[in-house]
Amino acid sequence: MNVLNTVLPIFLVIGLGLGLRRGGMLSDTLVGALSRLVFYVAAPALLLRATAGDALNRSFDPTPLIVIAVVSLLVGGGVYLLCFRCHPDRRGVIAQGAFRSNQVFIGLPIVVYAFGQEAVQLVAVQVSVTVIIYNFLGAVLLILPQQGRSARSPRVWTRTTVRILRNPLILASAFGIAYSLTGLPVPLVLDRTLELLGRTAAPLALLTVGAGLEFEQLRGDLGTTLAVTAVKTVLYPLLVLVGLQMAGFSGLALKAPLMLMAAPTAVIGYVMTRELGGDVKLSGAIVVGSTLVSILTITAWLAWLG
Repeated sequence: MNVLNTVLPIFLVIGLGLGLRRGGMLSDTLVGALSRLVFYVAAPALLLRATAGDALNRSFDPTPLIVIAVVSLLVGGGVYLLCFRCHPDRRGVIAQGAFRSNQVFIGLPIVVYAFGQEAVQLVAVQVSVTVIIYNFLGAVLLILPQQGRSARSPRVWTRTTVRILRNPLILASAFGIAYSLTGLPVPLVLDRTLELLGRTAAPLALLTVGAGLEFEQLRGDLGTTLAVTAVKTVLYPLLVLVGLQMAGFSGLALKAPLMLMAAPTAVIGYVMTRELGGDVKLSGAIVVGSTLVSILTITAWLAWLG
């Protein structure tokens, strides 16, 4: 019952977002604005507050990042190799969908509601660094099978690098870490301001995820979508779990990073697919399919973790 009390509100808010979109209360313009508000303001405020205190002194441990990087490379590279017969436009999309977690819009809300603010301090730096890992690995997997001009163009990689370095999640965490090194306390007014903004990140993120669900995208790619979803929501977090346990992690230090990795495929992967010339329809289907299936898998992961 405790697990259901944690999971059901999350997916009920996602469902509310879908209902508001279908009912006309959330237009495309408004959904886009809310998404940008979460990405550029609310989520960075949440991470900035979490890292500005003592991110490096107490909370930061590079080991989970190494585990996630290795598992992401193994899963993404392994799926890429297994899909050698796939069309170039689909090969990278499938590989990216198998490991790229929706940490900000679903993972962080789950961590907040399941484990509290203390868990956010544990994973704040992880979220930002994982964004870099996901973006570079995703770009490689999407561009590599094309074997065209774009794959050899320095401009593509320069643009990708600039986009990563300008990511507000990375900038917020970097500033928070830099401030934590000064040893100064966060001014009370700023702390409360960041707290208020950070609290809006989870509900707004969930509403936008629900509003963005398009079930029509599942048509024609259901088999591939289910296969990728199984890897993303079951195999990928399972490998992360094994890696963290082998590294000696337990308790909250294991649970919080694992639930971020158990989140469904990230929506930002769809954006990158569109920019780099992949199969946009398949990418959208994977995002929708994995989000729907994650209702069951996230519940199962939380129940298993106790």
